[in-house]
Amino acid sequence: MATVSDLIPADIARSFSAIGLRQDGEKLFVGLPASHDAAERETAREQLQNQLGTTVEQIPVEDALLIEVLESIYRDGADKPIEATGLATGDSEGPIADLVNEVLERAVKLRASDIHVEPSESDLVVRARVDGHLEVLAKLPGNVSGPFVSRLKVLAKINIVERRRPQDGQFSFQTDGRQIDVRLATVATLNGEKAVMRLLDTRKGLTDLAGLGLAEHQLVKMRKMVHAQHGLVVTAGPTGSGKTTTLHSALHDLDVMNLNVSTIEDPVEYVMKGINHIPVVDELGIGFATQLRALLRQDPDVILVGETRDSETARISVQAALSGRLVITSLHATDALSVIYRLFQMDIEPYLVAAALRGVIAQRLVRRICSYCEVEYDATTEERLMLADFQLGKKVKLRKGLGCAVCRGSGYRDRQGVYQVFEISDAMRELISKRPDPADVAAMAAKEGFKTLENEAYILALEGRTTVQEAMRLVTRDVH
Repeated sequence: MATVSDLIPADIARSFSAIGLRQDGEKLFVGLPASHDAAERETAREQLQNQLGTTVEQIPVEDALLIEVLESIYRDGADKPIEATGLATGDSEGPIADLVNEVLERAVKLRASDIHVEPSESDLVVRARVDGHLEVLAKLPGNVSGPFVSRLKVLAKINIVERRRPQDGQFSFQTDGRQIDVRLATVATLNGEKAVMRLLDTRKGLTDLAGLGLAEHQLVKMRKMVHAQHGLVVTAGPTGSGKTTTLHSALHDLDVMNLNVSTIEDPVEYVMKGINHIPVVDELGIGFATQLRALLRQDPDVILVGETRDSETARISVQAALSGRLVITSLHATDALSVIYRLFQMDIEPYLVAAALRGVIAQRLVRRICSYCEVEYDATTEERLMLADFQLGKKVKLRKGLGCAVCRGSGYRDRQGVYQVFEISDAMRELISKRPDPADVAAMAAKEGFKTLENEAYILALEGRTTVQEAMRLVTRDVH
């Protein structure tokens, strides 16, 4: 099927460093290097218009991104599916190693966060999670399944003979001058071993809180929480909602050179200068609670506990927060208010929760509209009904991505956090100490101006950072 990029021959695209982004009627939108000044881009636009014989509009594209897309479009075989060439028997380590490398490198180029290796009766399907969505990366013959997973196990230095028990491991590889850390987990299925890899780009720089995309009032509250001298600050959300990034961004916001800051993580994902990183070693019985208890004898100022999984860890964290340390941790909870009841369920007395808890940040991730193909449009009747709570005027303008070469036709590129920042007021602290009914907590929070995650997501849609459909898909009102 022809694409916009097909309208620009490879030699012309390379000559001008130009990529076809999208087409609107007779008008072709072309990406040109952002490093060129406006006059250079205008000259290139006119020349392209003459050579292509169609109306051309130019959009500046970041140079590194433009080169990446150019290579993806015009490199021989770049758009072809990954094939298991030379693997008719599936028992040659060389071709298998090359195949695994190709899968890893292709996933990194797609900005994938995870790779799923899934055996079936007849074939092996490899899928990559890009911006939260799984897409097929390769379909390989079934006889490749065993050698493929075995190669991953060799890289991760785990037992390749054991195929019945779940195993975990990790390894690193280099691609385009970047080191990518990989966490591997295997599990036996009816059709063979399934493997999942979490990819972490160690070169990708962490931002401080200001770089998370928070609203100004949310940023003020979060900074107040993480710059406090003591107390418990919790991030909440499901797996893959960006909690780890938020936790480390909070540390990045601190003056770590004048504080004793330590983290306890499973595993350590981001290494920051001036911070002590302590791993959890479950196979030796050294869990979060054990490491946290030991860390309290190290004169800490700030402690990051990667995840509060059990009552013992929760209790030690609360006691540490009450004894003059700032403890930042994460919990699996549906929203900010439910964190209070998760702590109750972990056998933390209400008066201790009230005294220790300084604030909660609940979050989700929604896909961000691609900035290279976004357009404004009038909201549909259905969208207006979804936004009815905001009491908008007659004309509601929203934004969406039409799909282009940069976002590979999806209309989205990267993800944006949806944040619910819950700062514990004195009145709320008094209420929590009485182990209140959830409805009473929700009523007081609403009175203090607290918004639901659903409302925060729709605000992002109204601001043009995501779509109403994306907000509705990831953040829906709980059914009671």
